[in-house]
Amino acid sequence: MDRKKLNIILWPVALLLLNSLWFAISDNAAPHEINDFDHAIEDRTITLAGIFGQNKPMPSVFEVEFRGLSVEEGQVEWKIFDAQDELVAQWAGELNDENPGWEGDLAPGTYRFQTTVDQGIITEQTLLIQPFAAYGIEGHITLSLLLVVVAVGETFARKKGSEYIAKKNIGSSASPAKVPFSRVKSGMPEDDLVNSDDDPWRTPKGLQ
Repeated sequence: MDRKKLNIILWPVALLLLNSLWFAISDNAAPHEINDFDHAIEDRTITLAGIFGQNKPMPSVFEVEFRGLSVEEGQVEWKIFDAQDELVAQWAGELNDENPGWEGDLAPGTYRFQTTVDQGIITEQTLLIQPFAAYGIEGHITLSLLLVVVAVGETFARKKGSEYIAKKNIGSSASPAKVPFSRVKSGMPEDDLVNSDDDPWRTPKGLQ
């Protein structure tokens, strides 16, 4: 298989793998523990940091489970307040009610979690934040464009490199030009002088 056909196969595979990796990263959730069964219920304040300095709301899931220690029924309630002490979300119901959690979007900032229960009831609460999910589409577009730029750059660099090597090989294989005149004899100065017998201005032999 030649290189061109191999590239046609490899680049789509690389694009698929890169986007799959980004999907796995963006789908990952960061947990923030609010309350657990081993400790007394208390108000908790947490700060959510933005990604890349942005204030885009992030997908959030508030998982809540209530459990009775000495009772089988009772009143339970939780509330979420933002930094301005404004109510963001709340839920109230009975101990045995199902799905007491919440799912929505929370912008970067500070939040206070307040939980109220009857005596003998404990709770476990965890806030799950997906900070990169808010930029899922932007991430796929950016990574795809980046891969295209790399592919074009690699092709251009390889083409220019091949042309340079070809020109270099042609130049090295060309035979050197012959010198029209070359010195036959070189050495001491006296060797370069004209022989007296060959001198065109020599005295005729009869007059010597």
